Amino acid sequence: MPATAVERVLARVKKEGIEVIDLKFVNLYGGWHHISVPLSQVGPELFSAGIAFDGSSVPGFKRLEAGDMVLLPDPDTATRDPFWDRPTLSMIAQPAEADTRAPFARDPRAILGKAEALMKSTGVATASLWSPEFEFYIFDAVTYMNDINTASYRIDSAEADWNSGIGPDNNLGHKIPRQG
Repeated sequence: MPATAVERVLARVKKEGIEVIDLKFVNLYGGWHHISVPLSQVGPELFSAGIAFDGSSVPGFKRLEAGDMVLLPDPDTATRDPFWDRPTLSMIAQPAEADTRAPFARDPRAILGKAEALMKSTGVATASLWSPEFEFYIFDAVTYMNDINTASYRIDSAEADWNSGIGPDNNLGHKIPRQG
């Protein structure tokens, strides 16, 4: 009989000498949070019962008077975290209600699951691909000064509004291509 995902994770913990399980989840605004679980609390029950946390400490989750929640690890997301000093296995976890273990209604992954189920049930599509919007900024120059009586910084980018109209190719407006 093939091993379940939970059994594979627990075997990996032993084989690789993992000391900490780091459970990651995201709040409604896209901010990552995590709870580190010591090896003494890791077993099959971690995946079924979860680990308790205070949802009132997470922006957009719950009020203080009703903040009890649990994190349910997703064993299919287990990956070795190379950035910790101690051997650590990282997993994404599902925030859930403490009393029912039902997925938390304001969890972005739960919302996504509902949206995908609706999409499939209405026949819009049979599959979908979801990904975050990655943003980055490229600066052409970054300078700073920190003297005894002065502190400053300066950034510059050819794409910045303040460079509009400077030089032959830096007009940020639409360029009509040459005809003929």
